[in-house]
Amino acid sequence: MERVSRTVTAIGPEHLDKTSPRLNWVCPRCRGVLAKAPESYRCEACAGNYPIVAEMPDFRIDQPAWIDFGRDRDRAFAIDEIVRRDGLEAAIFDVFKTSRRFAEQKCHFRTRQVQAGADKYTLQLDGWLADIQADPVIEVGIGPGQLAVALARRGYVPHGIDVSMEWLAVAKHWVREQGVEPVFAGAMAEGLPLPDASVRSYVSLDVIEHVGDQGHYLAEMTRILKPGGHFALVTPNRYSLSPEPHVGVWGVGYLPRPLQAKWVRMRAGVSYDFNRLLSVWELQKLFRESGGLVPQIDFPEIAEAEISLFGPGKAKLARLYNQLSRTALFRLIAPLGGAYYRVTGRKPVELAAAE
Repeated sequence: MERVSRTVTAIGPEHLDKTSPRLNWVCPRCRGVLAKAPESYRCEACAGNYPIVAEMPDFRIDQPAWIDFGRDRDRAFAIDEIVRRDGLEAAIFDVFKTSRRFAEQKCHFRTRQVQAGADKYTLQLDGWLADIQADPVIEVGIGPGQLAVALARRGYVPHGIDVSMEWLAVAKHWVREQGVEPVFAGAMAEGLPLPDASVRSYVSLDVIEHVGDQGHYLAEMTRILKPGGHFALVTPNRYSLSPEPHVGVWGVGYLPRPLQAKWVRMRAGVSYDFNRLLSVWELQKLFRESGGLVPQIDFPEIAEAEISLFGPGKAKLARLYNQLSRTALFRLIAPLGGAYYRVTGRKPVELAAAE
């Protein structure tokens, strides 16, 4: 049975850090003003109704997605209960075991990987993510909340959306452990519940390869950014020499699009729906067609904190990759073999004026 509300002790706006701007949600369909009721938000313009799930609004609209919304709502409530009963680590483990159906050993590995992520992003806030710390910051695709936790440690009120409210429930509790109340909502990256030109920083890590409409995703990013606002994305490279990171199959990106899913099914026996890795050139074309932002692209090293979680063989290959990435030759051929890349930039003031 699908549930859309539950009696909880909510933490209200009076507990928020008053020095950090707080974004207001709008209707994802018409961007109208929302009125909050005990169990839902209702749009005053189009009469859209959005349930509150595990203390967070569910603004997901009818767009293709990899997730079943009804089951995901139930899982969000279940995660809430697991965190309160058994703790955050148990809840993260349960997501991998119950929803992802990973083997026990892989569940433990992925749980450790998630927990290490907050420290990784805390360091990156002093590096390549330094420009996205202008309030207000919106994270599109929060996942279990590693970056949100890193931002909370810096005194920000994390704002963000994810298509998975199950993961949002994990992220909500993790951020609260930092003494900060987040502003999270279930939503689609292609239909953001935010006004035009409302955020100064947009960050979205390992998301664009999973959305149903990548062009619309970038158009929405352009729409909500303030003039001069910064963006930061990360995505695996289509033409990586390493196995496809989501299914562990070699050579997927070098195949024509119509053959990729068939190859993955044949080699791994799993679906390849909602996995569409982009080459550098494909991404640049999408940017040109989706709002005119100019992306800056680089291929970074694999973080040592991440390598420390690998097995001996994979760790050795990762360190060899890092050595090669420091050479001039690698910088020339990275688009044809690099593992993943970062995309950064800002919204020009003149582009906003043209709109």
